[in-house]
Amino acid sequence: MLELLPRFIPEFLAGLVVNFQIAICALLGGMLLGAPLAFARFRNGLAATPAAWLVALMRTVPTFVVMFFLVNVVPALGALGHHPFAMTPWLAVVLSLTLYAAAYVSDHAVEAMRQLRSGSPVAAMLFVMGLVRAFFVMVLSSGFGAAVGVVEATTITLRTMETLPKVGDRLQLIALVIVIFTVCFQLIYHLINYWRGKLNQRFHRPVQAARLEGAEQP
Repeated sequence: MLELLPRFIPEFLAGLVVNFQIAICALLGGMLLGAPLAFARFRNGLAATPAAWLVALMRTVPTFVVMFFLVNVVPALGALGHHPFAMTPWLAVVLSLTLYAAAYVSDHAVEAMRQLRSGSPVAAMLFVMGLVRAFFVMVLSSGFGAAVGVVEATTITLRTMETLPKVGDRLQLIALVIVIFTVCFQLIYHLINYWRGKLNQRFHRPVQAARLEGAEQP
């Protein structure tokens, strides 16, 4: 087990970078797709109902099924056209997670806009924390890309486990992976909470100053 660590850790961290890249791209795609849908739902116009239906569909569609559909069906359809489209496993994972991200962004953006309209900017900032949580979910969910050949952290872990004959060594490897994920996520959480505290102070100070002025006036 110990002799594998000098090779495993660099490869695992490189695979973890792929997980983060997938999650970042999916979140950006989800924001681009989910923001207009959220605005349509918030305005409550003619497009509100179709937007709500589309978000409901994206919310319920299994990302694993979408990934396999994109990998196996889309390339065959693209080959029939005049302009073949290269659907890679990496892109299939990103697009499948984009649907989840778009539904998540739309739901939480609508609530954030309602909070802003009601004069609660601090409550609206919870939208940012929601995006962070969605990002963590997508980092973990991107591990199913190993099923279609994406070389990420899960792939590296499974490959290394196959070289370990003892169950005890495999359990130690899994424990090490859990520790690495926990440390990475805790560092990001602490950073986000630090900036959240800074933003809370920035929004609360003007409110407190206005209250003091109102109390001092006769």
